[in-house]
Amino acid sequence: MSRARYVLFLGCQIPARHPFTEKSLRVALPRLGVEFAEVDGFTCCPERTLIETMDEKVWLLAAARNLAVAERAAEVLITPCNGCYSTLKLVSNRLRSEPALRERINRLLARVDLQYQGRLVVRHIVDLLYTDVGVRRLSQAVVKPLRGLRIGVHPGCHQTRPSLGVGFDDPLNPVKLEALVRALGAEVVDYSTKMLCCGQYLGGVGDAEDATAFVRRKLSELVSLGADALTTTCPQCFVQYDTTQSLLERRGERLHLPVFSYPELLALALGFSREELGVDRHRTDPTSFFARWGTIQDGWSIIERYLPREFVQHCADCGACDRLCPVQQHRPSFRPNELIRRVAAGELEAVLREEEFWHCIDCHTCYEMCPQRFGMERVFLMLKHIAMERGAVPKGIERAVGEFLKSGRLIAPDERARQSLGMGKLPADGRAELLRLLAELQKEEQRS
Repeated sequence: MSRARYVLFLGCQIPARHPFTEKSLRVALPRLGVEFAEVDGFTCCPERTLIETMDEKVWLLAAARNLAVAERAAEVLITPCNGCYSTLKLVSNRLRSEPALRERINRLLARVDLQYQGRLVVRHIVDLLYTDVGVRRLSQAVVKPLRGLRIGVHPGCHQTRPSLGVGFDDPLNPVKLEALVRALGAEVVDYSTKMLCCGQYLGGVGDAEDATAFVRRKLSELVSLGADALTTTCPQCFVQYDTTQSLLERRGERLHLPVFSYPELLALALGFSREELGVDRHRTDPTSFFARWGTIQDGWSIIERYLPREFVQHCADCGACDRLCPVQQHRPSFRPNELIRRVAAGELEAVLREEEFWHCIDCHTCYEMCPQRFGMERVFLMLKHIAMERGAVPKGIERAVGEFLKSGRLIAPDERARQSLGMGKLPADGRAELLRLLAELQKEEQRS
């Protein structure tokens, strides 16, 4: 049979305990142009920490058999599981670099009509997405960006370590998974315990409290930093942070940080719903994540009635004119670029409630300094429009606007003062005509 480009190796944990991750992969990869073959015959990878510890020869043979099955069908084996990747990559490397070991393994594999020649390439799904699909192409495929959401990334121990055997990224400060999260529009939370192990192994040897302490430490830090979710590519790590967290909550510890596998975030950003992906099967309720995401999406739907999204985002990212704002120089609490960054991050409703944007005096200084001739004032004007639509207006401005709508002017001329200076009457004004036009405009808007 002809060999395919890719074959998907899911391992044991994902089909058994994480169907939402499998479903996410199955819908997301084709959307990105990654077609994969499915073959019969795979078994457990096998799990390195357990099976290699029991008997290295068993570990090598079981892994080599999976590699031979995959090599017969495809050029590249891709896996979304850190443990599977670690085992299959390490064994593949050893079989290629140790001819005597490969010959011995192949003598055994021949008894079931298999051979491993070492042509197969083993790839982690993160490596595939980062290198073959590419961050730019992935970002362009996003239809529901996670913009405004703050996500902590947990790479897991076996994704990049040991670096000489499996590494496709820095083993102590990996950045590729973070780049893939940013490609979905989210902000990656920088936190000190990023490389802390999930502690799952400690639970396996009977130290449940120590394993739980690892979970508590990481999640507590992320919650304190305002993260909206944690993402990982390791099924075992997912269990630790999702299931163990739910157990802690039953004991009264309120951490509540939704946990997602990266394929789930990817599929959600590509437009698939939480219902069709089965995300609600998580042990830790993800509702807060979706509520926050919905609020942000609603905010942007309002903003985009006034300004293009990219203009607001670029203004937030720039901030070149921030310190030139005369109000900011006089009033340190007025931080225009911070307000705009919060708007771009989805905090529209909070910014409107705080009303600090009313301190923009529309002096046009920022416009004159703006390289894109946009100016922060455009964002503040938008916020003022939205606030006025909702009737949330400072008293002085409310009075002035009310006077204009009622009389067609902000203030009546002082005829007595003018006469004392020897000036005659002003020409008749056009207030009646203006008010009639304003009434017609209102009727048109109501009809539309």
